[in-house]
Amino acid sequence: MYIYLAKKNCLACDQQERYLWAMGLPYERIDVDERPELAEGRQLPAVLREGVVLVEGAFSEEDLARALGRG
Repeated sequence: MYIYLAKKNCLACDQQERYLWAMGLPYERIDVDERPELAEGRQLPAVLREGVVLVEGAFSEEDLARALGRG
């Protein structure tokens, strides 16, 4: 399971979330406005797996694929 850290009303967050959906990744979206401690020291949005940041900030679909070993 992947964790997707994002903010509400964030166009970039919504766009980049589509990459996870398109790749068929099982993930949980966490709103950092409700859990601000998870955003500390991170650029948003961010994708994590087992607590490790795979991509963060302004990432492309290709960046995500590379981080997952798919490209």
